[in-house]
Amino acid sequence: MDEEPQLLECAHAIIEIVPRLSRIMRKDLRIHSAGLFTEPQFRVMAHLFREGERCLSDLATYLGVSLPTMSKLVQGLEARGLVARTEDSVDRRRIVLALTEQGRQEYAAMLRRTEEHLVDWIHDLSVAQCAEIIRAFNTLDELLSGLEFPAEASGEPAADSQQ
Repeated sequence: MDEEPQLLECAHAIIEIVPRLSRIMRKDLRIHSAGLFTEPQFRVMAHLFREGERCLSDLATYLGVSLPTMSKLVQGLEARGLVARTEDSVDRRRIVLALTEQGRQEYAAMLRRTEEHLVDWIHDLSVAQCAEIIRAFNTLDELLSGLEFPAEASGEPAADSQQ
C-alpha cells in the first residue's frame, strides 16, 4: 500500500484543524476572560504555570516575539499582580519571572473555564471517539516534541516545547 497519499491527507487534516481549534480557543478566551488576559498573556501564564520560573528571553523565544514585546506583555501582567520578577537563585545577576499566587489562581480558573467549554463542544463524542482523539494528539505531541531545528535558522529554541 502506498503510504504517501495517507501521509499527505494527514498533513492536510493537521493544517486545517489545528489553526481552527486555535481560533476557536482564542475567541473563547476573549469572550470569557472579561478582558483579563490577551491570548499571548494567557500563553505566558500557561508556560509559567507548567514550567515554573523563566527569564524574559526564554519567554520571548517561547512565544516567538521580540524582547521589547515580551517586556511590555509581562509588565501588564506584573501591574495586575499576576507575575513577579525575582533574582535567579543560581545567578543573582539574572532576573526570572514567575506567577504570583494570584496569577496561579487566575490562570487555574481560566483553564477550568476553557476545559468546561471544550467539554461542552465535544459532548456528543462517544467514549471511543474521545479515546481516538486522545491517542492521536498524544502521538502527534510525541512526534513533534522530538523535532529539532537549528536555533540560528529559526530564531527559536532547538526543541519546541509549546502546547
